[in-house]
Amino acid sequence: MNAHCTKLHLFMDGELSEADAEGFRHHLPRCPGCEGGLRDLLQLELLAARALGTGVVEQPAQPSHGNVVALGAWVRRNARVVAPLAMAASLCAVFVPRMMPEAEVPAVVFLENQSTRALEGRVSHPRADQWRRYMPMRGNGNVTGAETAEAPAPAPLPLRPLAEMEERKEFRGIVAAYVLHGQWQQAQAVLVREPASLARDNDLAVVALHESRFQDALGLLDPVVRAEPAHAQALWNRGLALYGLKQYARAATDFEKVAALGEPGWSDEARERVEEARAQARQLGSAAP
Repeated sequence: MNAHCTKLHLFMDGELSEADAEGFRHHLPRCPGCEGGLRDLLQLELLAARALGTGVVEQPAQPSHGNVVALGAWVRRNARVVAPLAMAASLCAVFVPRMMPEAEVPAVVFLENQSTRALEGRVSHPRADQWRRYMPMRGNGNVTGAETAEAPAPAPLPLRPLAEMEERKEFRGIVAAYVLHGQWQQAQAVLVREPASLARDNDLAVVALHESRFQDALGLLDPVVRAEPAHAQALWNRGLALYGLKQYARAATDFEKVAALGEPGWSDEARERVEEARAQARQLGSAAP
């Protein structure tokens, strides 16, 4: 055990400073104890949310920015109540026959009920990757620096659909929901326990872009594009990473490839980003000695 191992619950509750949280994220994949503890806490939270439902306990007040309050601290304060309920929910999942059809994930989970999007990057889950006009939320900023209006904060993320997706092992959907609602630490926690895949690396790159770790994002996305040259999400995200690194000509090339795919909405926006990147390249060239 080292100093990072004592910070698991603080990380889970979002109480670490940005520097400490970054250190813990680097520590997590190399520590089986912390990785297992994080997995157990997430499972307990999701099972508890499923067991308690919406009518048994009142959720904590939502913060002003609209993010979901982590259940970790609440679960630990009420462990004697939650543990039996979580166990009951787990046993029901094992022994009760699946007679009912799978519940449809509501539109609010993937923000399909909104006319704009606040996420500049593209996640791999298809329902979370529907094009809408880009409007970043206050304080988020955007990689390309395009002038856009400010988007309203998303509605709170409902917990029951997350528990149901967890039961079905729909990790792509869980990650997408957390990312769209600005729950970056939760998304990272799910991603670290997934097996390697092109989709996982793309979504890890989206987290890196959010944290302005453009070189890390590029390192994740280059192999994805090599394996699948027409991977729309990876090309888009690599364009953002290259733009963030001020490699504007290469960014324009990636956005051109996205535009050529003919995706409704995305292709038009990609063409706009091509022009923006080329303008930045020209400006950078004229400023060079």
